[in-house]
Amino acid sequence: MKEDLKDIVNIQGEGFLNSYSQIFFSDNRWLAFLLLLVSFLDPYAGTGGALSVIISNLAAQSLGFHSFYIRKGYYGYNSLLVGLGFGLTFNLGAAWFLLIFVAALLTLLFTIAIQGFLFKYSLPYLSIPFLLGIWIVLLASGEFSALGLSERGVYTFNELFAIGGKSLIDGVEWFDSLIGSQCIRTYLYSMGAIFFQYNLLAGILIAAGLLIYSRIAFTLSIFGFSLAWYFYEFIGADISVLGYSYIGFNYILTSIALGGFFIIPSRWSYLWLLWLLPLVIVVTVSLQQLFAVFRLGVYALPFNIVVITFLYVLKIRGKPGQRLVETKIQHFSPEKNLYYQQVTNDRFFSAEEVPVSLPVMGEWTISQGYHGEHTHKGEWAHAIDLIMTGSGGEQFRGEGFIPRDYYCYEKPVAAPADGTVADLTDGIPDNLIGENNIRQNWGNSIVIRHGEHLFSQVSHLKPGSIKVKKGDPVKKGDIIGLCGNSGRSPYPHLHFQLQKTPHIGSKTLHYPLSNYLMKKNGKMSLKTHSVPQKDEKIITTQNHPLFEKAFHFLPGRKLRYEISDHPLKWLKGSHTWEVKTDEYNNSYFECLRTGAVAYFYNNGNIHYFTNFIGTRKSLLYYFYLGFYKVLTGYYHDLTIDDNLPPDKVYGGIRLLLQDFAAPFCIYMKAPYKLSYLLLDEDFYEAKASVKASISKSKKERLEFDIQLSGQCISEFHFRQKNLEFKALCTES
Repeated sequence: MKEDLKDIVNIQGEGFLNSYSQIFFSDNRWLAFLLLLVSFLDPYAGTGGALSVIISNLAAQSLGFHSFYIRKGYYGYNSLLVGLGFGLTFNLGAAWFLLIFVAALLTLLFTIAIQGFLFKYSLPYLSIPFLLGIWIVLLASGEFSALGLSERGVYTFNELFAIGGKSLIDGVEWFDSLIGSQCIRTYLYSMGAIFFQYNLLAGILIAAGLLIYSRIAFTLSIFGFSLAWYFYEFIGADISVLGYSYIGFNYILTSIALGGFFIIPSRWSYLWLLWLLPLVIVVTVSLQQLFAVFRLGVYALPFNIVVITFLYVLKIRGKPGQRLVETKIQHFSPEKNLYYQQVTNDRFFSAEEVPVSLPVMGEWTISQGYHGEHTHKGEWAHAIDLIMTGSGGEQFRGEGFIPRDYYCYEKPVAAPADGTVADLTDGIPDNLIGENNIRQNWGNSIVIRHGEHLFSQVSHLKPGSIKVKKGDPVKKGDIIGLCGNSGRSPYPHLHFQLQKTPHIGSKTLHYPLSNYLMKKNGKMSLKTHSVPQKDEKIITTQNHPLFEKAFHFLPGRKLRYEISDHPLKWLKGSHTWEVKTDEYNNSYFECLRTGAVAYFYNNGNIHYFTNFIGTRKSLLYYFYLGFYKVLTGYYHDLTIDDNLPPDKVYGGIRLLLQDFAAPFCIYMKAPYKLSYLLLDEDFYEAKASVKASISKSKKERLEFDIQLSGQCISEFHFRQKNLEFKALCTES
């Protein structure tokens, strides 16, 4: 029972704070504390907001809704806005408390219902529940005689005099006079109005909090408001309305939402705001005329209309754009979203894509690539042909008069990914060397369905070698046939293509392949998301048992590392990490000592770390850096290259300046390298040595010497200019 109560308190505590920061699409705790403080600049508004959040979150938990949504503040922030508006508008009293309770519950019901509807389209509900809740309360309030309208803010100087006398009035007037620009004043008032606080101090505090939380969000708030301000002047609209009602927050929130939160911030997202913000203005002005009839404010309705409509338009595009990129994995920070997208774009396939490997084993050569010189033309241009060659580049042994002379002939062909056999053809005889079967162009072929619109095709197989039938399920790596010389094939080779439809000979699809090695000038490099080119020598990756076991991190597994005799207290001693999974089945390590977490992903051949959250004064942080990307096979002298997000390596003023420039230029790099040095195998045990490094500059490098033995990463030795330690595995 005590544990249950503790869980409830933790969920409610996190949900309470995040309800404040979610107004700015954030889960930053310091921003939440600041916004909470700002909300109490008017104590009645602050009280109404806080009560509404508590009521909504407790009701959501009692109804059995997922704790993840409560923790993130998704069920609380709309009720917060209703409570703030309610507290500012009406006088405190018994009826006030009763109606706060009713309004909070009503807004929660709207939130859950609208979330369920828009979830089907992967769209946010933003502040629609708040709008419905506040409008209903305001329309009904005229009939509630016990609920009196507040006159706070009408006689501001009288209120100030009652609190602090003439000296307080003089101080407020002095502070107010410091900002003379009407544009800046209206920007700050608009910032404060987001939390129903109509004073410059609130706007300054919120703007400062936004700057600390996100440089990009802060820049976008200024950019969006400035565009709106000058557009009003340019078209001759009544700009005094903007200054009177402070609806400028519509332009601020739209700019942040579409410039850097739901869309990855870039010069293109900024350019699109030049068109989208005038739309918000037109919608705002027109709605003001309409809502004046009902004596209601438009509040954030224009922001909601334009943002949701534009996001919906992006989602129904036939092909995702390369310029306006939707945020697929939300880190609740424009900078983190951008840095993550920038470094992971080519690391691995996204959750919506299927990683497809080569359909062969061992070393092969690309004899013809995309847009080939012989075939692979027009709508069938995106295909590759594979052969095997000898040490001198020859394709065959002896005279090469018969198919069996060719190195690739009768070599196994494997399923490139999990799927189901959708179509196949067998029984077409192999050609004599130099001849073509134009009539049965594709020869013996197999088509495998990997996804709703993703199929792979292998062709020119040996007759009678196909080991599957239509409808059979296959796993990646299953042998499905043998390489042959059937169809339009003058010499034995394997044709491989990806396509959108299940028929043999369908139009091809440009689709990168995953997890293969490219061999050039005797050196190998790992390709995780690439298209092989003509004459490239490629090798399909194979796991080594030592690496496979060491990086086999199943939920529930615990790793313990020991650092002895170190002067830093946060490093010295035992460090234990447990492997867990979150609500979306993402795997991560949790440090039981610091609470830091490191998310990872393993596609069967490569271990990736994808994110780190928590203090850098944690051994887990260095584990994340050192094992950022590891192939779970062993290839001597192989070097793996990658890049870490700048915010995971840098800090301070350097990162602050990079944040401002990030949408236009990411100049701070953190290249990662992992080299395979030595593998020692004997009858009893295998041992391996690898080395990793991260370059922060020409003079500063982070270096890791890593040892694997038994079934674990037995030790890793870290060296930097001002820090060195060796961690030994004591339990796995």
